Amino acid sequence: MTTSQIDLDIDTLCIDTIRTLSIDAVQKANSGHPGAPMALAPVAYELWQNHLRYDPADPTWPNRDRFVLSNGHASMLLYSVLHLAGVRKVEADYTITDEPAVSLHEIERFRQLHSRTPGHPEYRWTSGVETTTGPLGQGIATSVGMAIASKWQGQQFGTELFDFDVYALAGDGCLMEGVSHESASLAGHLKLDNLCWIYDNNHITIDGKTELAYEDDVLTRFEAYGWNVLRV
Repeated sequence: MTTSQIDLDIDTLCIDTIRTLSIDAVQKANSGHPGAPMALAPVAYELWQNHLRYDPADPTWPNRDRFVLSNGHASMLLYSVLHLAGVRKVEADYTITDEPAVSLHEIERFRQLHSRTPGHPEYRWTSGVETTTGPLGQGIATSVGMAIASKWQGQQFGTELFDFDVYALAGDGCLMEGVSHESASLAGHLKLDNLCWIYDNNHITIDGKTELAYEDDVLTRFEAYGWNVLRV
């Protein structure tokens, strides 16, 4: 077996582990959304393994890249990644502990009262969650503010201290909300080259196919905002 084949087998195993952790938690809770974590597991793995700059032992490092799960109903995707990446738990006073941010025990308690794995990610409740993402569209809007903050801090204190990038995953519901249009327009106007949105265009919502209420040409809209748009 060649080295490339071994690497491919490890990558596949990691992606499948994210998927099975997510669907097992949803199944045990008898509540939640398994589809998005299963579909987006390869994307999350590629980001966290090969692109995201972070230190799992220091989750509050100021210059870490930010990852925002805007479609927060897919929360088990983030919890699985935080668990597998070994991100440490941070106390309310910002003390970093040796405990995992998301333990296997907490994954088993997904969507249960007082667990660290609520139905939508909550900032400062679960270490490693960069922003609360309940209302659709709020996560990607917040990611624009994070990207602006990186640019401002770099200008004020030096890019050798602050030059972090921001990555956000969004679903159809996020881009159906007005706040996503406004924030995307601002990001395009400011030409934020440290911001990347990944749009999971799966044509489905909890009520049925998106075409019931939504048939925007999203790529053209973002090109009009001044974004660099790639179809994958």
